[in-house]
Amino acid sequence: MYERVVVGVDGSDASGAVVEAAGRFSAGTGAGLILVHAAELAHGRTAPLHEAPSVGEGVLDAAAARVTAVGGKVLEQVDEEVGLKGPAGVLDEVAVARKADLIIIGTRGRGVWVGAVLGSVSQRLLHNPPCPVLVIPNHT
Repeated sequence: MYERVVVGVDGSDASGAVVEAAGRFSAGTGAGLILVHAAELAHGRTAPLHEAPSVGEGVLDAAAARVTAVGGKVLEQVDEEVGLKGPAGVLDEVAVARKADLIIIGTRGRGVWVGAVLGSVSQRLLHNPPCPVLVIPNHT
């Protein structure tokens, strides 16, 4: 049923738990994972500062190692710049382009009010997803 699964990866502790869960899911179902890192723009004094490409590569390589350590299969690693679409938009676009059967993402555990004010990737992605979405809660 699941052949291609997009997994949102940002390098945080919560993301590590998501990657591990996705790896176990892949090992159990045979699904291949497409690991996606959406490179954030940090606000500089006069203009946005781009995250160094090596940061995304390192995050993705660490996630791939975690997936394979639990017996999962990585099909592809995607490092995209966020731009105006935000991380949820990046995940949405990659899922459509790769014809994903599922998206796996996590939460930061900030709660409804903080998520509403600061924004939540999982909340935004759930509004009009291109395929089913599995949200792994952060219980750390």
